[in-house]
Amino acid sequence: MEKEIVVPNPADESLGSQLVSLYQIFKGIPKNNTLTFDLNRLKWPQPFLLLSLAAYVAKSGSMFNMDALTASTRSYLQTIAFPGGATAVSEFQKSKTYIPIGALRRAVSTHERESLESAFSKMIKDVSQTDEGAIDALYYPITELITNIFEHSQADVGFVFGQYYPKKRYLDICIVDAGRGMAKSYEIEKQLKYSDEEAIMEAMKGRSTKPSGERGYGVHTSKNLVTKGLGGEFVLVSGSAAFLADKKQEQLVKLADFYWQGTILAYRIPKLDHAIDISSYYE
Repeated sequence: MEKEIVVPNPADESLGSQLVSLYQIFKGIPKNNTLTFDLNRLKWPQPFLLLSLAAYVAKSGSMFNMDALTASTRSYLQTIAFPGGATAVSEFQKSKTYIPIGALRRAVSTHERESLESAFSKMIKDVSQTDEGAIDALYYPITELITNIFEHSQADVGFVFGQYYPKKRYLDICIVDAGRGMAKSYEIEKQLKYSDEEAIMEAMKGRSTKPSGERGYGVHTSKNLVTKGLGGEFVLVSGSAAFLADKKQEQLVKLADFYWQGTILAYRIPKLDHAIDISSYYE
């Protein structure tokens, strides 16, 4: 019998609280164990937590119990194509308000995958009504972090999801894969044995798993842009460690008795309604 896990409602809307809920869900759970997730306590699902669950289900064949969800929450989940995600550009044209989960697959052509990524980015821009002068700042982290899925994680599928909150004037974006993770990537590509914490910090220093002279993870550039350039928040989870940052501080956390197979990248940025020069953040 599959183990049922009650998904706790985060204490507040912060990315940190969503990380705490994610930790509570998967603490003590063996890798890729088949589970049933009870979503009935979630008052309003948010990208970080929701997309992580969707990616886990795709990898493990787990299921959801949503019997007691309100009609509005059930409708929202249906509109965003939860949990499997949208796999065609046309699915990003069905709603003018909610952005569906995007499922990016290695098996499809590069052009098809890039078209889906572009449709996701354009809908993020349209829904959040981002100023034209800030488009590069909006698109750069999305492009860089999605690139990681196929260049570094070697995952067969990656998931992207975003939600704009007009009353609160901020945008949440999450990018998740269930690939080999950062530590394993360094081990395989560079024969470097790092703990999950060490691997994250190497990525944050821009140290690539690729041969010398080639582009790095891009994670540290995106983190700097999000936190220092845009005044946002940034969270990265890989294996048994997490990294949290905002414009004031950065924190590396060991997640005891927890393991995420792959990488989760989540960030929150204020509404971009003026021109922004991001050139100083390029690698």
